[in-house]
Amino acid sequence: MPKGILPRGTIFWTVLLLIGLFLPLTFGGLGFLSDLGLFTVYASANLMWTLVLGTAGIYSFATFAIAGASGYFAGYLSVAHGWPWPAMLVAGIVVGTLLGLAVAVPAVRLRGVYFALLTFGLASLFSSYVTVTDAVGGAQGLYGADSFIPQGELGTRVGALVGSYAGMLLLIVAVVVHRLVDDGRLGLLLRTARESEPFARAIGIDVVRARLAVLAISSAVLGLVGAFYVCFYRGISPAIFDFNTLLLLFAMIVVGGLGSRRGVLLGTAVLLFINQYYLQSGPARLIGIALLMLLVTLFTRRGLIGVPDQLRDWLAARRARRGRDLAPATES
Repeated sequence: MPKGILPRGTIFWTVLLLIGLFLPLTFGGLGFLSDLGLFTVYASANLMWTLVLGTAGIYSFATFAIAGASGYFAGYLSVAHGWPWPAMLVAGIVVGTLLGLAVAVPAVRLRGVYFALLTFGLASLFSSYVTVTDAVGGAQGLYGADSFIPQGELGTRVGALVGSYAGMLLLIVAVVVHRLVDDGRLGLLLRTARESEPFARAIGIDVVRARLAVLAISSAVLGLVGAFYVCFYRGISPAIFDFNTLLLLFAMIVVGGLGSRRGVLLGTAVLLFINQYYLQSGPARLIGIALLMLLVTLFTRRGLIGVPDQLRDWLAARRARRGRDLAPATES
């Protein structure tokens, strides 16, 4: 493998990969494997969102709108025209890229809350369209798409294992893309423009081109996520555009640590566990998620992933203060 492809912290990512390979075999219940597949979908989408929101500083909330629209398009091609799942994945990437470029056009002129409102409206537009369009199933959703899970293994442990391992491949793609963009030249340009756009332009950075690139790249992977979602569940419904789903994804990024690959994975895992395990408690789980998000925002600098470093800094500062307090007594 070429140098620089693996993310930093090779030991961490190697251990995580080994856990991912053996975890489904060890905890092979259908419910767990289904949640594991959903985790890979959410984590992949969150990695792309943190590229736009964190690295580039673009307040886009079109994450699942792009994934959902791409998924619907891929699912329609399969149900109406018999496209197989590999072609669906390719179609999702193409549609996602085109939607990303379309979203990028107003991003050149709009900033902050105005662009956020535009992308909120885009999600509502897609949701309204698919709900009233019979060709894509209307409010009931679109079902019957092709899948990488063998037809005879639907609802079985073997089928769930295939789905979870396919999801891990999707997540690996998202991690590698995030690493290449965030740690590469494009990431440096985007962070410079995020901190000071006039300064970035003054030193010759093409800010518009950099933002177009990150939106196109992240949206291409989001299109892949949307198509994968349809292949995984053999269908899709307007619920993918639900506002609560978007807020849950946003909370995952904030709780885990915005701008950190490890933080995204940690936040997604923690909040998905809370959301799924306490599903029967209804709104109470959402209140718990909101409280956790509030505590993390108030008392941590970089989300849960930054707590160990923050604790070490606090202990070092405490030792330094103690050393200063003891110094006069030692000299005398």
